[in-house]
Amino acid sequence: MDHVTHEMLMTLVTAISTGIFLIVLSRRLNISAIVLLLLGGILLGPEGVGIVKSDQLGNLLSVIVSLAIGLILFEGGLTLDLQGYRSASGLIPRLLSVGVLVTWGVTATLIWVVFRFDLFFCFLAASLVIVTGPTVIAPLLKRIRVKSNLHSILHWEGVLIDPVGVFIALLCYEWLGDAGRDVALAKFLLRFVCGVVLGLGGGLIIYQLIKRRWVPDDMINAFALGAATLVFGCAEALFSESGLLAVTVAGFVLGVKKPGELKEIRQFKAEITDLLIGTLFILLAARLELQQFYDFGWKGAIVVAGVMFLVRPSNVLICGWGLAMPWRERLFLSWVAPRGIVAASMASLFALNLAQQGVAHAKFVETFVYSVIVATVLIQGFTAGPLAKLLRLQRPDPTGWLIVGAHALGRSVAHFLKDVGEKFVVLVDTNPQAVAEAQSEGLTALREDARDIELEGYEEIQSIGHMLALTDNEDLNMLLCQHWSDILGRENVYLWRRRDNNEFVGRTVWPGLPKPSVMSGELDRGEAVLMHLKDPQPDVDNPARYLLGIGDGQVHLLEEDFASGADVLLLRREAEYLSTSLRPKLVVRTEVENWQAVLSVLVDQIVELVPELSRENILDMLIARESAFPSALGRGVAVPHVYSDDLNFRICAFAQIPNGVDWQARDGESVRLVFLLISPTDDAEGHLETLAEIARLASNDQNREYLLSAEVPDGVLRLVRKLSDG
Repeated sequence: MDHVTHEMLMTLVTAISTGIFLIVLSRRLNISAIVLLLLGGILLGPEGVGIVKSDQLGNLLSVIVSLAIGLILFEGGLTLDLQGYRSASGLIPRLLSVGVLVTWGVTATLIWVVFRFDLFFCFLAASLVIVTGPTVIAPLLKRIRVKSNLHSILHWEGVLIDPVGVFIALLCYEWLGDAGRDVALAKFLLRFVCGVVLGLGGGLIIYQLIKRRWVPDDMINAFALGAATLVFGCAEALFSESGLLAVTVAGFVLGVKKPGELKEIRQFKAEITDLLIGTLFILLAARLELQQFYDFGWKGAIVVAGVMFLVRPSNVLICGWGLAMPWRERLFLSWVAPRGIVAASMASLFALNLAQQGVAHAKFVETFVYSVIVATVLIQGFTAGPLAKLLRLQRPDPTGWLIVGAHALGRSVAHFLKDVGEKFVVLVDTNPQAVAEAQSEGLTALREDARDIELEGYEEIQSIGHMLALTDNEDLNMLLCQHWSDILGRENVYLWRRRDNNEFVGRTVWPGLPKPSVMSGELDRGEAVLMHLKDPQPDVDNPARYLLGIGDGQVHLLEEDFASGADVLLLRREAEYLSTSLRPKLVVRTEVENWQAVLSVLVDQIVELVPELSRENILDMLIARESAFPSALGRGVAVPHVYSDDLNFRICAFAQIPNGVDWQARDGESVRLVFLLISPTDDAEGHLETLAEIARLASNDQNREYLLSAEVPDGVLRLVRKLSDG
């Protein structure tokens, strides 16, 4: 490996590793990554220790920057949310249209007045500071926690303005690069058409390939990355500089179409974007020379101050004209507009290309934009919090609750928190029917994936201080706690799981209770009831489970935390699964010669109690199932079971067979205890829970002896109820 190649390798290795390390550190410190990346790039570059030598990459640097910006914009297109945009403040459309023109025009005029550059060059430089960007806005909003409407305005402006700013910057670049303005406009229109057409086509093709399952699930993320790169490359091959628009449109199309795998693609692309942002900023910041900022001089300082103190206030003043917005909110919005990675990347890319074309003052573009970035991120970033506090625009400490799971149990808990605790509650679920039912009950509910990072930007989430994960998937609940603990704190995330386990993030609630969907089904069928009691006393004969309590304005999900005198929500399960399904007439003691005869006896008992059942159909299904897959659990127990369309409740028959019958058990032991279970076809959860309860009872040697020797039927029923409760 020659010396130049070695320096290129060390430059890339250092940029990638340091960039990611500094982004991780910025997340931990909850500050904008731009600050650390800028300092890191300068210190590692020729102005510092000289490890990162971006100029050694030559033309490869322009290629890396162009492709990286394309992939960043593709990720930005994926996150564009039309529904969120429509629900945002009416100021947003003005900021993205009139506001863009105001920023562009006033900044260009300011540069022309101070520096007297060519007017078209002034418009090019001004176009690069149109964007703000979510990479700097998101951590700022997370830190200062302003009122929800201001949060929404700044969030959606940052998300949506990137492609708009890039679009205008490309127009200016093309306009400046061609001697003939008519030719430049024609080429720009062709570039626009090429980018839009290829973006639409590429996005639709990517969507169809994913939708039709042509891409293996474990290759979705890699495929999305490769497809975005291909769209960018095809557009660039047909018409130079059209790739950025093409990948933005492709990402937007895929985001609007919302394939089932969109969440995974977004998460993967967000991680790739972090990698690209860190690498890019280190490489680009390493190119900066302190001398160029010194040469920028007092004139440059005037222009940067004008961008902060004249351009942004003019933008907000004009866009907010006629809108009912308090002056304090206008003042805050007039101050906060930090620039980010897209502005920096485009500035460096244009500076490189303009320098190669021999354009005068090419270095000015980069110096001006980076000066604006440093000034806005440092000055506005560190003063936004005190200003919001001074103007009384900060939100109070969030006390609301996010409940993941809009099933009957989740809705009941939400009603208790809302009505009794007077807490703001948001239900999140991917099930449209569950979300619709919650909304019909007057609850705030979103049809979203609670793992989606975009959910953090929703206005409804800004008042949330606690999260309760109530999905049936314990692993998913733990992932949700891991995700939301970074936002809400480890002590404010709760989850359902069967067993308490302190090794993972999240505080376990209601261990030992079945899945939330099962409890919801019990509530819907009347097999369980929720009770709101004031300072309840223990009921030994009919115990109820503590779900949550509210006292002195505090919510306690752990029973040991709640104080006396609190309002408590209790769950009383009227009976357990097995004891609910058993009936006295269905408990028999019999002596038969084979398992088919056992099934015949038990089915006769069930049909006598439930005449609408077809004896022949049930018996045929049971015999066919047992012949193929014997249900003998071993140790003398068998659990034959089927579903029936003719039932709307579970029913179980039980047989004692003292002498036993051969049931083809794996352990070779004769079966002496038989539980025959028939459930409605739409009660899979209750069916499985009943089988699980039977398995738990039958796994104990003493329980089996009790059941075999108990008096029929009363003794068996008492034992089942006692053993189920215990």
